[in-house]
Amino acid sequence: MSDGHDGYTVRLGAVDRVNVRVSRHPGATLFSLLKDAFGGRTHGVPAAWRDTVRRALPPRDAALVAPALASRSCWIPDRLALVEDLGASDMPTLEAQLADLDPDLLASEVADFRPAPPSLAAWRPLLDDPAAFLASYRRVVGAAWESFAPLWRRADVLIGREVERIGLAAVTGGLDGLLTSLDCGVRYEDGALRLPHACPRGLADLGRRPLVLVPLASGYTASMYGADRDDVLWIGYAVPGLGRIAGGRRGKREGADADGLSLVLGPVRAEILRNLPGRPTVTELAHHLHVGISTATYHCRHLEAAGLLLRERRGKQVRLHPTERGTALGQLLTAPPPPPWDAR
Repeated sequence: MSDGHDGYTVRLGAVDRVNVRVSRHPGATLFSLLKDAFGGRTHGVPAAWRDTVRRALPPRDAALVAPALASRSCWIPDRLALVEDLGASDMPTLEAQLADLDPDLLASEVADFRPAPPSLAAWRPLLDDPAAFLASYRRVVGAAWESFAPLWRRADVLIGREVERIGLAAVTGGLDGLLTSLDCGVRYEDGALRLPHACPRGLADLGRRPLVLVPLASGYTASMYGADRDDVLWIGYAVPGLGRIAGGRRGKREGADADGLSLVLGPVRAEILRNLPGRPTVTELAHHLHVGISTATYHCRHLEAAGLLLRERRGKQVRLHPTERGTALGQLLTAPPPPPWDAR
């Protein structure tokens, strides 16, 4: 399992034939939260949530597992990351699976990993006393979940909307647009997923593996993935709209009135596509969206990679307009576009 940036590419093939699934997985969210709480990687967890979890942890157990969770390494056994079973949708099942782990087999997996994890010192407590480490790890997971469970329940509506967004993209041929909208370290370009870390055991082609998307309700920059399994390739990313339950402000189309285009592309890229018939410049889009030019450029680049946007030079200006595919997607999933920009 990787939670995080070297590089690796997985070719998807014909994107409309990819078997896409979504997992409402509390274990992935909880592990993302723990990595942030222990300082291993920043997942953008709201400070109040991080403090709530830290206060709940039993001190002795937290001290024992801290080196592994505080490690900057992107590798950790899927069993400890709570993501071995992506079909499990409740924590009691995941905690039972954790309790059934053989400590010695887990220690062997760590010791035999090739190439070796960047810091074996981080795993020394596990290697020295596997049973004690695993017992402490289970207590840390249990305490963290007990403190976080109410927030997970509040996030259910966000994850439900994300399940709807993914399903809509799959049946309308908008999967490439959805993949470009994922706000995480994994990037979709030219029919392939660009992973931020090298993956020694990874497979270069998706093949017949399903692609499982795992919305994470832990932090604004949460990002994890697993590309080294022969049964599945999975991507964990921050669920859209997290600010709604974390005290942040809603985006203007994150409420109940969000249309199909926003569900598939996300609110910013959907708003860009709605305005492309008027041939705006990037600067005009940035002003309209109240974002920086670099942010508007970033989103336009991904819409272009998905085949939804084209650039056209008019004198000294570069104006943007939708492709036939972008127009068709907009007509299918959105309300009538706003009045066109005056591009004369």
